[in-house]
Amino acid sequence: MRLAWVAIAAAAMALPLWLVGAPAMPDYPAHLATYWLIAGGASSFYGVEWAFVPNLAGEVVVPWLARLVGLEIAAKLFMTAAVALWVIGPALIQRALFGGVGIAALFAAFFAYNANLTWGFLNYYFAMGAGFAFVALWIASDERRRPWQLILFALAALALAFAHLFALAVLGLVLAGFELGAPRERLKRMLALAAVFAPAGLALLLLKPSGAGGGVTFNLVATGLDRLGAAIQLTYDNPSYVLLALLALLFVAGLWQGWIALHPRMRLPLAALALAALFAPEWAMGGWAVDMRLPAVVGALAFAAARFDLDRRTGAVLAASAAAVLAYNVYALASDWRAYDAQFAEFRAAARTLPRGLRLLTVLDGDAIGWRSDQPYWHMAEFAIIDADAFTPLMFTTAGQHVVRPTRASDRAIAAASAEQGSPPDIDELEDLAAGRIDEDEDIRDVFPYLLRFQCRYDAAVVIHLGGPRSAVPAMLKLRRAGSFFALYDIAREPACAR
Repeated sequence: MRLAWVAIAAAAMALPLWLVGAPAMPDYPAHLATYWLIAGGASSFYGVEWAFVPNLAGEVVVPWLARLVGLEIAAKLFMTAAVALWVIGPALIQRALFGGVGIAALFAAFFAYNANLTWGFLNYYFAMGAGFAFVALWIASDERRRPWQLILFALAALALAFAHLFALAVLGLVLAGFELGAPRERLKRMLALAAVFAPAGLALLLLKPSGAGGGVTFNLVATGLDRLGAAIQLTYDNPSYVLLALLALLFVAGLWQGWIALHPRMRLPLAALALAALFAPEWAMGGWAVDMRLPAVVGALAFAAARFDLDRRTGAVLAASAAAVLAYNVYALASDWRAYDAQFAEFRAAARTLPRGLRLLTVLDGDAIGWRSDQPYWHMAEFAIIDADAFTPLMFTTAGQHVVRPTRASDRAIAAASAEQGSPPDIDELEDLAAGRIDEDEDIRDVFPYLLRFQCRYDAAVVIHLGGPRSAVPAMLKLRRAGSFFALYDIAREPACAR
């Protein structure tokens, strides 16, 4: 199979991004608002405080591109490149390992639609895609690396460190396993690898911003299904367990029967990655969903490191089947995103009618939402930062992790201060929050302490109900506009707020 077919698959898998105004990734609106602010968007509430944060891929690339093609096109080009890297990168690894691209590359492409994409973990997703290309180049240069090549690799690793730190760590694990699997000169190889990663490590050590860090929490049993489902997701919160099971069965049966050969030097990296995926923490260094970062990498690299030994007819049938399933996956993702896109467009139209400079709070009507996913709406209000010069508490402004910060200390006090505080309150928690009752609900103490007496600091609320029977709202909420799946309320300040 030619690499051109993989490039066609990459273009097809990026197509859903171009069929919608905004992809239904929970984190996307906050990322877009970040890019807008960095690109020079005028805000009454936010400013940019540059720091050497190891989470800057989109923050550097998208605002620069926006000068040439506009903000939202630039964001889509960035995400398109990321999808393409996840599809083409494993194919390049296979080519470097075996001297050609086989049908296994199509099966590796299934893992490009994973939880990191559907959640909108864009910096990691892009950086890990670039990491695949790095691995391919490293393997291709095996046995003949020159000092100038090592310098280029070191510069690339340094760039990857500030694109996303976890992607650099995954890259280091893969390359260390690859070099330890070499038949000779292992010490020399490991020293060369250490020299390549040394500048990145030194830069991170010396330039680490204040406020970065956090504890480590594992929750291995509770997150087991999340880890498994993170490998392939056709839409947000919709793991493709059947497809994942079929791919695992194909891989194991092929190894058992001998018509799949795994490259010897990739066995150790894959084993190390699999163990890391199994035991990765849920929380680390202030970041959430660390456990969902690795499963797709394991799947993509497993097929990249595999060579199918099949007759031409069987191979053609298998390739056609893979292409057909990939086409269905593209259709499923595009259809899902288009449904959400219509809702986002409705909200943005309503947001543009708001007075500029409001502090806007997001609230979930849990009873009305029922069992439907509410996460795609958690950051929807961040569109209003662009459309109405608003302030929102869930904008990405954590110290030491992001470069956008509220400009006033009073606004920093009413914004989420960590990833743990990164979800909206439910409507039945508003009364306690308004009264300042912190002991009635442990979520108020741990997740929403910055929203105590919110009615004294916020001007408006967007309540998400998704069309279900709406719950009663507190008396201080005055309906401004009712939409098909949300309602906008003005928040009336009480006389006690003056005190």
